[in-house]
Amino acid sequence: MTTTSPSTVPPAAGGTGAARGLQWWSSAITWLFGDVAQLGVWVLMALVFFFVTVALHFVPVLGSIASFILHFVFSGGLLLAAAKSARGTAPSFGDLFAGFGPRAGQLVALALLVFVACLALFVVMVAAGVTAAISVIADGLFDGMTLPDPAAWGLGLGSTALMLLCLLALVPISMAAWLAPALVMLRGAAPVDAMRQSLQACRRNLGALTLYGLVGILFAVIATLLLGLGWLVVLPLAFLSTYAAFQDLCPEPVEVLG
Repeated sequence: MTTTSPSTVPPAAGGTGAARGLQWWSSAITWLFGDVAQLGVWVLMALVFFFVTVALHFVPVLGSIASFILHFVFSGGLLLAAAKSARGTAPSFGDLFAGFGPRAGQLVALALLVFVACLALFVVMVAAGVTAAISVIADGLFDGMTLPDPAAWGLGLGSTALMLLCLLALVPISMAAWLAPALVMLRGAAPVDAMRQSLQACRRNLGALTLYGLVGILFAVIATLLLGLGWLVVLPLAFLSTYAAFQDLCPEPVEVLG
């Protein structure tokens, strides 16, 4: 089956209304609950996805990195399943592992790019925090443990501001990573190009994205309050709604693999 060449993948579409953020969730709910058998497949995939990625966190350091990478690889498969659901074709449990096929290398590369970006921000935040702490403590020691002078406080405030800026920088990183797995898996886009297109699509549709995120937070709270069992439904809805957003924000023919 032919796929779109990474070099010819079109840019993301223009802006949509804020209400589209609600419609992405609405489409996801329709696709998920439109077929009881399909719902069962999605719940089973969500269970395996959850247990594999969570279990890896019990392995020190390397387990967390592996979980992060597998999240992107599994996402490729789950977005393929979402594409099938949207087209009225029942997904299969095997779709969960479709990301380990021809697009595995690109999905892993995408995960590593996002990981390195997040790691760089974390290092800057830690360095800023340590610098602020050392400057305040050292100033207190030299002054007989009195209150730090304004210069020390200024350095501390500057480091705090840098840490806050790093936290804000996580927003564009998240936007760049959101639709990128779909672009890689379903369009054959190169990882860097996929992140660029995802960021552009999100930037042009901040209203819809904000409303979508607020509803997602509400669903997450409800799922957690239901002893965590609600995540068996919210997790499939998250991938289905992401595919609905992908259709809206990157409206070109999708070449589904598999």
